[in-house]
Amino acid sequence: MIQKTVILALLLGSAACHHARAQTGTVPATDSGEPGAYLSLEFGNGRIYGSNPDDAPGGSRSMGRRAFEARAGREEPSPLGPGRIDFVHYNEGHPDNNHRDGFALQWVGVRPLGSTLTGELGIGPYLSMNTTTIDGREVDDSHWGLLLGGALRLPLRSLPPGTHLRLGVNYAWMPGAHRSAAVLLGLGRQFGPAQPEPDTEPKTGPWWFGGSIGRSITNMSDTDGANAGVLEARKYLDERFAHWALSGKLIWEGDDGRRVDRDGVAAQLSYVQQVTPRFAMSAGVGPYVARNDRDEDDKTRANLLISFQAERALSSETRAFVNFNRVKTFRRTNDRDLLQIGILRRFR
Repeated sequence: MIQKTVILALLLGSAACHHARAQTGTVPATDSGEPGAYLSLEFGNGRIYGSNPDDAPGGSRSMGRRAFEARAGREEPSPLGPGRIDFVHYNEGHPDNNHRDGFALQWVGVRPLGSTLTGELGIGPYLSMNTTTIDGREVDDSHWGLLLGGALRLPLRSLPPGTHLRLGVNYAWMPGAHRSAAVLLGLGRQFGPAQPEPDTEPKTGPWWFGGSIGRSITNMSDTDGANAGVLEARKYLDERFAHWALSGKLIWEGDDGRRVDRDGVAAQLSYVQQVTPRFAMSAGVGPYVARNDRDEDDKTRANLLISFQAERALSSETRAFVNFNRVKTFRRTNDRDLLQIGILRRFR
């Protein structure tokens, strides 16, 4: 969990390097509802309630003060009024013998509650994975559900415009598995629309190529971290599909010494959200076909690859990034996280 907390803090904290740019007005950043990116990071505590399938532990248990949430989104007009579409990584802490986290896509309604406070209400699908020990064997249990949430935002006037204290409440409703409720506290920032800079805009049409290196972590005890690498080809789509990118990836996850020694090929569709002229966040999902040499039954399987990434434009032809990838296997043994840094370059 420490590694995931650090990488998500880096993903969201990267925006801080644009403090001076926002203050000078190059990037208007307000909390007034202008379309733009939204980033937040919160930590807190809560409890789980209810039973789990197959005799997995449930009941009422504390999250051990280890719950956290990272979200990135964009304000979008809608028939329901001001709101956002958010991509959320949510970790429900560490109740005894339950280690559940996952990803949600939420629509979030945003309303002013007076001259200072702003309120939010959000709902959306939530794909989770819970690591537990049953009859002495550690397993991963996957479920779809809903993530419901609310928050109060209080502006912090001494920090860059749009920065606020965020007090949130999350409720995870999971058919066939335990539910949970948590209270979270952290920082958020509403950015204004990013002004394009021709020297740093990713070029639509041409393919970008690059690679990344880092570590992979199997979501099981008694396994080792491993060196991992990815080679990638990416294409930013044209104006008809603004904010979207397609990627093909060759992935080497490395050997954890016990359960996973896997590599394969993935394709992803990503939503790229420009935060400032040089900084962007993206969330991607797609199929991942890979061979696990430590799987005795069926070595080659189709999986799901989910990515959460921060990109920094170094020039119009070079972009650096840091990302968090989750390999979702739809089995009960081999889910994995990859934490990496890398470079993309467009070749003429």
